[in-house]
Amino acid sequence: MKTPQKLGLVAVAVFVISHFLPAYEGGSGFACFQFCWNVLLGHDTKILSGGWFYYSGLAISNILFIGLVVALFLTKKSRRIRSVVSAVLFLQVLSWLVLHVFQPSQVDEIKIGYYVWLVAYGLLVAAHLWKEQGEPLQSTPLAHSVV
Repeated sequence: MKTPQKLGLVAVAVFVISHFLPAYEGGSGFACFQFCWNVLLGHDTKILSGGWFYYSGLAISNILFIGLVVALFLTKKSRRIRSVVSAVLFLQVLSWLVLHVFQPSQVDEIKIGYYVWLVAYGLLVAAHLWKEQGEPLQSTPLAHSVV
């Protein structure tokens, strides 16, 4: 098993553990996921509102997380796209902390499960960016030659 796949497995383990830990206020990571999922389905907020987009993005990031880990094992294609998507998901998850830093009274509501969840996304990014020794660097031509 190659290093990116090992990192992917560790990321999954950390991701799963994070859902059982307290994540925000009194809720577990799984309770937070359920809240975001309900928002995505339009149960807890008006569809197409700012809150709907934000919380739906968090719910979708959980689903894409699993898809990106599976991709580590099934394909070597589209590595650059997978790296970008995993980095975007990491930034989406990080945004929760950034939003709370500007409201110091609320940053205390973020619990250990959130930070563990964030680490899982960081590991996922590392797995997609990792280049194995001897793996050729791919060059992208600026323009295709016409011959």
